[in-house]
Amino acid sequence: MPELPEVETIRKGAKDKLIGKKISDIEIREPKIFIGEKKNVIGAKIIDVRRVAKILEIVLDNGNSIIIHLKLTGQLIYRKTENPASLKLRRASSEQKTDYTRIIYTFSDGSRLYFNDSRKFGWNRVVKTSEVEKILGPDKFGPEPGQKEFTIDYLKKFFAKTGKPIKLVLMDQSKIGGIGNIYANDGLYWAGIMPARPAKSLSTVEISKLKSAIEKVINLGIKYGGSSENTYVNIEGKQGRYMDYAAVYQQKLDPKGHQLKKIQLGGRGTFYCGKCQK
Repeated sequence: MPELPEVETIRKGAKDKLIGKKISDIEIREPKIFIGEKKNVIGAKIIDVRRVAKILEIVLDNGNSIIIHLKLTGQLIYRKTENPASLKLRRASSEQKTDYTRIIYTFSDGSRLYFNDSRKFGWNRVVKTSEVEKILGPDKFGPEPGQKEFTIDYLKKFFAKTGKPIKLVLMDQSKIGGIGNIYANDGLYWAGIMPARPAKSLSTVEISKLKSAIEKVINLGIKYGGSSENTYVNIEGKQGRYMDYAAVYQQKLDPKGHQLKKIQLGGRGTFYCGKCQK
């Protein structure tokens, strides 16, 4: 699933490509993925693109917004002309595929925004901009790494309340926004903390290291345009490069050359170094 760095990369690209575009038509190929009325979108102009955690908000000039959740395999790809959007599947051939295009937004200048999703778990939802906070407000998502609310004291407070594995706690969107499997794995490695450790067992020093490590990997993810270990691509259909710099996620050796181990936590593949993490 695209995480904060991937969705932030898409947000930046979408803001660059889509601001000022007027939506002239919407082709909905998979009705369950588009929630709301087309009439509330067609004819409107895009004035902003925002993000909360792993979710995008396209703000329109008519008082409505389109909220987009990519879920596991969703993509947003922009094309200036009418060309099929490529689905960059891992191990896929270079042939363009259109079977996974679920929604096509056409703009008045002829350009298009494709929403692709092979698993069909993602969604596009039209809501009043004034009501977006009911869906994406701070009562729904915790502070993100890098935000002023993301403090050692904040982490200490809710870590102390749970004996769940620290990796699963990091991925709880109601407590911390934007972290998923990839960056939780790597953040814990750089902090020297075993993923299965109970959250309440972490010391203040360890929490401080973890906070810094999480912010480090999130910033690296953004710097390298996200991770394309599965189907993620940016707004131009290009893959991210974070996997070239991943410390442990989907790796056999850590940066020090140590053999890594893999377990399952919460049904997700979890990588760690038995020598570096305690």
